[in-house]
Amino acid sequence: MSSRNFYSTGNILQYNELKKKAGLNSRDELSEALKIILSDFKSKGDSTEIPNDANINSENLDRKELKIAVKVLLSKLDPTNLREAFDRVFEVLNTEVIESLVVHLEKEETGDNILPVLQNLWKVLEEYHNNKRLVSIGVSDVDTDKFIQFYNWANIKPNIIQINLATCCVVPPALQEFTKQNDIQLLTHSDPDPIITKESLTEFFGEQTELNWVVRYQVHVKCRGVLSAKGYLIHINRSS
Repeated sequence: MSSRNFYSTGNILQYNELKKKAGLNSRDELSEALKIILSDFKSKGDSTEIPNDANINSENLDRKELKIAVKVLLSKLDPTNLREAFDRVFEVLNTEVIESLVVHLEKEETGDNILPVLQNLWKVLEEYHNNKRLVSIGVSDVDTDKFIQFYNWANIKPNIIQINLATCCVVPPALQEFTKQNDIQLLTHSDPDPIITKESLTEFFGEQTELNWVVRYQVHVKCRGVLSAKGYLIHINRSS
């Protein structure tokens, strides 16, 4: 028998323990946040779900003054999981629209088949974009040739691509030229792949745990360029 469990770290900028550990990569940051919330969670003897409290607007600003950027890191590569991730994000952040969203497909799951898998998932992003719930949409860690093929295929073109400088020390010139010609944001990142290891999943959630997805969100105050909230959502399958 298996159960599907969802966890939200809340706004990690409010955690004093993490403030003392500046410079963590996203994997270590997520691990530290999970240690904090799970420890607090167990001490209270609560049920299996942590409250959905992201607290992204502590200053009570008008929503138009905030910019939400989200990265969805998918392990289970099917549209149902992606829809579930989107719906959870909108619920937890209490918003109707996300200004910037990037999807990353775990390489261990895709292998050389990233293009057809991505095309299947992209239809979900196009749907949310058409419904005006996503503004800018893009992908992460797709090599240049496959990205160009994907771009030419897509009805709604990606306007963001992220590349990992840990695995690609220099931005490929062909990708630079293509993004410049097509007005695509070319961004770099340093997120480890996978975002959480199987060893950590076992440590936090026990044996026979599978990761469905992780979402990282960041909320900026537009006029000041200040990061006002940051957090993670994680969804797992756990067999008993």
